[in-house]
Amino acid sequence: MLEQSVAPAPSEGLIALTQRLYHEARLLDAERFEDWLALMCDDVTYRMELKRRRFRADRSPPAAVGTGVIFNENHARLKLRIDRLRSGFVWAEDPPNFVRRVVSNVEVEPADAENEAIVHSVIVIHRNRIDGLTRVFTAGRTDLWRHGADGWCLAARDIALDHTVLPDSNINVFF
Repeated sequence: MLEQSVAPAPSEGLIALTQRLYHEARLLDAERFEDWLALMCDDVTYRMELKRRRFRADRSPPAAVGTGVIFNENHARLKLRIDRLRSGFVWAEDPPNFVRRVVSNVEVEPADAENEAIVHSVIVIHRNRIDGLTRVFTAGRTDLWRHGADGWCLAARDIALDHTVLPDSNINVFF
């Protein structure tokens, strides 16, 4: 018996991955964190670094990679963050914030492996806290999605926050 390839047709992959990003945002907005975590590959990496703003004429060496890391998570750490949010001890989330994610500028390209795709996107997160003020986070994301027997799973996400200073006192949201 011949083994079937798990790689989808190119147009099927584009549509499926774009829909997966929208579905992911909806799960997070509804605080369905466990369902969101189920979209992750077991070996997922989930990183965000704070950008440094430099003048164009600045010729000094850039800061070493990893010096402005906000988070660098794996599957187990993401689960710990979810468990913490569910614990009831996160004062900034009680009462829950109103959070809405807008995903746009989705671009899908093939990766080196046949069953993987690189997905670029932009995310805008509107977060309204108990004080009634809305904080807005914007970021670019570069993802690696892997297609397997159960469909697409997120293997890696690198988030480039469009802020040099965090626009809020904490980041209890997933990007």
